[in-house]
Amino acid sequence: MRDSAENIRYIIKEKIKPKRQIKDFSFEEMKEYFESKGEANYRVNQLFDEIYSNRALSFFEMTTLPKGLRQTLSEEFSLHSLKIDSKRISQDGSIKYLFELNDSNLIEAVYMPWINEEGEMERSTLCISSMAGCPAGCAFCATGMLGFKRNLTPSEIIEQIMLVEADLNLKINNVVIMGMGEPLLNYANVVKSLQLMTGEKSKIIGRRKITLSTAGIATKIKLLANIDSPPKLAISLHATTNATRQKIIPISKSFDISSLMDAIEFYYRQTKMPITYEYIVFDGFNDTPEDAERLRKIALRVPSRVNFIPYNDISFTNPQGISKELKPATSEKIAEFANALRSAGVAVIVRDTYGRDIEAACGQLALSKDNKVGE
Repeated sequence: MRDSAENIRYIIKEKIKPKRQIKDFSFEEMKEYFESKGEANYRVNQLFDEIYSNRALSFFEMTTLPKGLRQTLSEEFSLHSLKIDSKRISQDGSIKYLFELNDSNLIEAVYMPWINEEGEMERSTLCISSMAGCPAGCAFCATGMLGFKRNLTPSEIIEQIMLVEADLNLKINNVVIMGMGEPLLNYANVVKSLQLMTGEKSKIIGRRKITLSTAGIATKIKLLANIDSPPKLAISLHATTNATRQKIIPISKSFDISSLMDAIEFYYRQTKMPITYEYIVFDGFNDTPEDAERLRKIALRVPSRVNFIPYNDISFTNPQGISKELKPATSEKIAEFANALRSAGVAVIVRDTYGRDIEAACGQLALSKDNKVGE
């Protein structure tokens, strides 16, 4: 027998219907919903203006909508799917945001200001997550040490941008989907978030200002090429032979370099957007002249560039196996490697790193607080 308090909790739980996240709905889906309620189509335009242009914080702030409709929306939908838990500010001006999702899972995003020689803001970039945790298990990435929690929904993906813009009172003009998670293993939700970000009715950011980074899920790359709003594509390559790549990127066992290159060539033919290859030079692992020659051949198959990314410390995750053995190449070796490609006609950028002092650099996102991996 339940006591009276437990009975009340049970009845409440049974009667309360879980609310849906309104930012998970496309314009057409909300149009269908409004039609089912007998509302005029123009109300959907008003709703999207309130959410994405006015950035209303509650349904009751949406004064362009009738009071009764606002009440209905508040009863059936939730307007927020995450909140800022904390943030850490780097000496270089970058900011790492820790977000708490409605189910108490945690994710991170990193804001990076690009300042020109005159000290003026050139662009503002936000690196966002597509998963809580990650199943890919890349040896050089701290997120993989967390394991996989779950995929993010479209609302949880796009709200990272909206919350940071509100917090900093600025417009993010460059988004990179290369935070926590492998985006193409959350394909449906990521594609829907891309459509919401770039849609005419929401207008969060233009599609050519979005870059998606993937470890190389070849089948999904081909699908992504055919969506209405394909982003720029970055390939987390880091090795030029299958044997070497599989040691540090386990999921590459399912997509060898040959099938990956077929997908990349297809993506370029469909989108006409140059490809970016991301490459960390590890000491004694992928830094030979033969590696440089193979990378040259890969980079010249379609218009592309190679970004050499610093290897950032993930020792705070207590790495094991090959993750513990990987060491960054010297700056001299990286320069030598880069120059070999440049002399062969490959566009190369040797990247500096943002947020290393707050574990916010590439590969370091692991919910770290005070240098400890979050529970």
